[in-house]
Formats: sequence, C-alpha cells, structure tokens
Amino acid sequence: MNDLVQNSSPERYLPQKWNGRQYAFAVVLCVAVLLARVVTSGPAYFADAGNHLKAIANHTYIIQPPGYWLFNRIAGLFSNAEQGISVMNWCFSALGCVAFYASARRLIRSPLAELGALLYATAFFAWFSGNVHSTYASQLLFAPLTFYFMLLYRENSKFVWLVAVAVSFALGAGFRPSDGVFLSPLLLLFALRLPRKRLLLLGLLVLILCAAWMIPNQIALHQYQSRSASVQLAIVAKGSIVFGRINVYTVSNALRFFLPLALALGPCVLFLFRSRASERLLLWAWVIPGSVFFLLIYVSDAPYLNFLLGGYLLLCLLGMRTSQKPRLAASMLILTILINTFFYLGFRPLSLHSNVYDIAEKDLGLYSFYAVRHQWKISRLSLEK
Repeated sequence: MNDLVQNSSPERYLPQKWNGRQYAFAVVLCVAVLLARVVTSGPAYFADAGNHLKAIANHTYIIQPPGYWLFNRIAGLFSNAEQGISVMNWCFSALGCVAFYASARRLIRSPLAELGALLYATAFFAWFSGNVHSTYASQLLFAPLTFYFMLLYRENSKFVWLVAVAVSFALGAGFRPSDGVFLSPLLLLFALRLPRKRLLLLGLLVLILCAAWMIPNQIALHQYQSRSASVQLAIVAKGSIVFGRINVYTVSNALRFFLPLALALGPCVLFLFRSRASERLLLWAWVIPGSVFFLLIYVSDAPYLNFLLGGYLLLCLLGMRTSQKPRLAASMLILTILINTFFYLGFRPLSLHSNVYDIAEKDLGLYSFYAVRHQWKISRLSLEK
C-alpha cells in the first residue's frame, strides 16, 4: 500500500519495467482465472450456443448476421466443438485479465493495477461469459489488448506495436464484428495521431487482416443465411428507444446497460469522471460508441458489455490514481471485488424464464453461477431419462 500513498498525486504516470513480483502476479492471475472458469462452466445452453454448434456441425460456420464465421471456424478445429468453445472462452477470459493488467500497469501503480485486474476477473457478467458457449468472452481479451498495444506504440513508436494493434483489432472484430464497429472510433483516433505513412500502413494492414475473415464470412452468409444484415438490424431496432416506442421494453433496454455496469463497477464508479490524464480521450473513444448504441438502440444480455468493461474500469482507476484518499480508493476496489464474487457464486435467481417486467431479475440474476448450475441439473436429468 505504500506505493499507492507515495505515487497517487501525479496525474501523469510514466510506466516502469515489470519486476519479478508483477510477472508472478500476471502468471498467477492467468492460471487462477483459467481454473475458476473451468470449475464453474456448464453445458451449452445459453443464447445461441445451440446454433453455433449446429453451424459447426454442418460446416456453414455462421448463424444470423453478422455471422461469427471466425469464431465457429476455429471452434470447428477441435474434435469436440462444444469443448472447443469452452476452451476458447476460458483462454479469452484468462488472457484478457492479463491484457487488462498489462494496460493498467502502463497507467497506474500498485496496488490499484493489481486490484483492478482482480475486479476485471470477477465482474459477474464477464465471469459468466467465460462459463457459457457464446462469442462474448472474446472481447474480454481483444479490446484491452488492442488498447495495450496502442499504449506501447505511443511510448516508443516501434513499428511492431503498430502491427500488433492491427492484428489485435482485426481478430477482435472477426470474433465479434459488431464490437469491431464500436471499437473503430478508438482505432481512428489512434490512427489520426500517426504520421501519414504509418496511418496508411495501419489502414492497409487492418483492411487486409479483416478481409481474411470478412470475405469467407460474407460468402457463407450469402450461401446459407436468408436474413440480411439490414433485416437483422430492423428486428433489433423494434425494441429501441430511438426507433421504437417508449414503453416498459424500451426502458428496460436502458436498464440492461446501467444495472449490470453499476453492479460490476460498484462504488468505483464514483471515480469515473475524475481523471484528467491524456489517456482518457482514448478510453472514452473506446466506450462511448457502444454505450450510445446499447442505450438507444439495443442490448439484449449483460455479456454484451464485455468489450466496454475494460475501458470503464481503466477510467475509474485513472480517477483513483489522483485520489487524496488512496487507501479509501483501494478499499472500494476490494469491496467491489467481494460484491461481484459473492453475487456470482451466491445469487439465486427466482426464475430462469423471467419476462421483460422482471428487469433486475433477468439482467442480473440470470448471469450468475447458480443459473449455470441449474442447467447442469437439467442436462443431467435429461441424460438420465
């Protein structure tokens, strides 16, 4: 805690080289998150899990637009696709926590960086995403990883980090194309600060790498999916505040954004707007586009917020960095970690089939370990019959 007290005042923090303790923390964090996800995972039941498995089995590798070809094609390389998706999401979760910690270490000193990484690992909907068979967990890795490479490039302008930004962004967009769209303003803001030649090189790299998954994705959609992207968006927009009517459903759409984030960030949210660090512009470019879309257009499940979680939490940590009461800031992080852990492992949802009127129940309770465990019981009963 002494590091936090001594180094909390400067708004600009120059990162230092990692020492053995920080490397050890990153390794232990990665292994612990991986084991936690393995132990608490369940069968394929949530959202489009069945559709993903069918698409892999029939070698189409896409479901509804935008398709998710890259996700399903990689899962199809495993001998058992269901296990393959689990392994992918476990790894996305564990490596994502390390990527977040690496980003935090570039901006914030100990122990806030370590506590922030623990919170990132225990945020209830992020934990849930690593336990189910969906594409959501991928953005726990690629969103903070892209930001981390941007920070590295800003520090020393090495071309390798520019390539790393392009690769990370393209892979993240490939696994969840919609999130790639939302992260594009972050990439654009970063690119506009580059020299012209490097800006063009970055743009060319991103286009080439994205084409590697986008072309087969579009071919598969054209061949096997009758629903177009515009039709899919029109279906989504019916429940939006902008294109729909103001009613219980559209209001609950906004609450699906606020409630999960409020629980995940807890009292740390009090520090969200306190930082004046230069990095805050990149972070706001990361979180604002998706937040606006989810608030005004559509958000179905709390795990949709995965790719925003790292940005919002880093903004909170930047605010804590200059707190006049650093021990209080650290205590809030610890409290929030405990809240998320106890909620995920202990909350008992009243119903697993809540309707739109049961907003808090559906948008919080169904993303707990108890909901996953309930599906274990259903699966076992089905096998016994």
